[in-house]
Amino acid sequence: MKLEPLFFLIMLVLYLLHNLFLTIYFKRKFKKDDYFIGEKAPSELQKFFGKSFYLIIIYYILILVYLFTGFDFWGLISNISIVNTPVFKISGFLVGIIFIILMTAARLNLGSSWRVGLDPNTEDKLVTTGFYRFIRNPYFTFLLCFQFSLILIIPNAITIFAFIQSYILINLQIREEEGFLRKKYGESYISYKNSTGRFFPKNTLR
Repeated sequence: MKLEPLFFLIMLVLYLLHNLFLTIYFKRKFKKDDYFIGEKAPSELQKFFGKSFYLIIIYYILILVYLFTGFDFWGLISNISIVNTPVFKISGFLVGIIFIILMTAARLNLGSSWRVGLDPNTEDKLVTTGFYRFIRNPYFTFLLCFQFSLILIIPNAITIFAFIQSYILINLQIREEEGFLRKKYGESYISYKNSTGRFFPKNTLR
């Protein structure tokens, strides 16, 4: 089997397993719902975010079809030749594994405060330790880096567009969440927000 389909398939399987096992673990340990986008969302905007993220899954399914059938959807999935090399693919694969591990660690770092979307009834404390001591959204940072690693494995318009769409949606979600957390935790969140970066540690890129 070629590197492309093997690496890409392994990455998707690892991500799905990461999400599945942590979802099961959190529900058993904390015994509460942690998914608040899509149909369960408290607002229309959150419902939109949930549906939009499903589009990204469709993009990756299209890539799998391309990898295993050769159908390039009229040239839309043709690889960018300048980075379509084994070195980039192996690098992307290794980097992707690292960021799945970091995503897992960031999610565990949140503990019972982990949720997807906004929970207006949450009684969980504001987490400011571990990764969150330096970055407000380390999970999203690692998720975007993971998606960038997929571009290195399959460098084409679909993986690039999926990354861009994720970046835009995540930024919109974060801004919505920041307003929610400011109302929920007041001055403690404002102080925390002023001392940390959105995606990277303060005084570097945000």
